[in-house]
Amino acid sequence: MMDSLLRRPIHTPSVASRVYGADAVIISPHEGMVRMLNPTATRIWQLADGSRSVDDIAAVLVEEYEVDQGQAQQAVTALLGELVDKGLIVWLDS
Repeated sequence: MMDSLLRRPIHTPSVASRVYGADAVIISPHEGMVRMLNPTATRIWQLADGSRSVDDIAAVLVEEYEVDQGQAQQAVTALLGELVDKGLIVWLDS
């Protein structure tokens, strides 16, 4: 489990995204899908740039949204899991 928190998520290269205010729009060409993310998911998407681990992203959420570390890690792990399943995020191994 600890190792998974150290992996770094990054956007899949074929995916295009744009952030408008607090919402992100993600275009997945291989699916022909457009997705909108809510403000919290958008922040996680922005932070998933390949330079931060799940722990790092959760720490930013703790600071910015005043949630506890456990809640933040759960939210980050759940969203990234969904985005990986949809082919929008891939993992870089440390």
